Amino acid sequence: MVWRSIARSRNMRTIILLAAAATALAAAAPAAAVTTFANFSARAGGNNVRWVRTAGTGNASFYSIATNTGSTPASRLVNFSFLQPSIAPYVTNVTARWTLNGTVSSTVATVNGATLEQNNLTGSFSFLTTAPITIGGNSFAVGSNLLSGTFNRTVLSGNRAGNSAGISGSTPSSTISFTSDFLDFSNTLNRNFALNLTSIVPVLQANPITGTPTGAINNFRAVAGGSFSSDPAPIVTAVPEPGSWAMMLAGMGLVGFARRRRQISLPA
Repeated sequence: MVWRSIARSRNMRTIILLAAAATALAAAAPAAAVTTFANFSARAGGNNVRWVRTAGTGNASFYSIATNTGSTPASRLVNFSFLQPSIAPYVTNVTARWTLNGTVSSTVATVNGATLEQNNLTGSFSFLTTAPITIGGNSFAVGSNLLSGTFNRTVLSGNRAGNSAGISGSTPSSTISFTSDFLDFSNTLNRNFALNLTSIVPVLQANPITGTPTGAINNFRAVAGGSFSSDPAPIVTAVPEPGSWAMMLAGMGLVGFARRRRQISLPA
């Protein structure tokens, strides 16, 4: 009985130590906060997005284009990166196929000082892999969804007659959704995205050139890049996070001790 009591005491102490280690590793994971988890940038080739208005109305469309002078919606190759430490080593500046499609309906541009704004942008985007990716034994084929999403009630804003602007939105003022084959967004409460438009040609403008606009922002082409964030950070499903590793190790330890107890015959 004494030997059995000692063995049980040692097993319990080891289990407690394993549980404490698991808790410590889980606690080392980043605290909930707004985290930029991905970004993308343009590759060589000039303009990759086009804005087209319907003259005399508050309607417009904007979309990615295949070439600098493209006139119809098409996908475009960009550089895409995940920024969370556990997955960044596998997906940094990978070539992705980007598609953007958006519209503005019955919304006249507005002027706020030197700033020209276009409200109520609605649309969708996607970034798909162009080559296989292997992460920790998980294989992702060509065409896997790096990141896709939809947006509603977002805003284009920039200096009137300027060459740069941004399209941005954040919940709850905007409705934004994300999906990915690499990340899980079920834990996120707030989601944000920002597209940076540079090298706008011709300049950002609305008719009339001065005074109050009477329609949507005028036609332009631009170079787009951007970033995506959420609060808290999404869960990386392609690679176990520190907390997941801790629980796995603790579980393996408990299973090992349970087997050992069954195999060892202790004196009565």
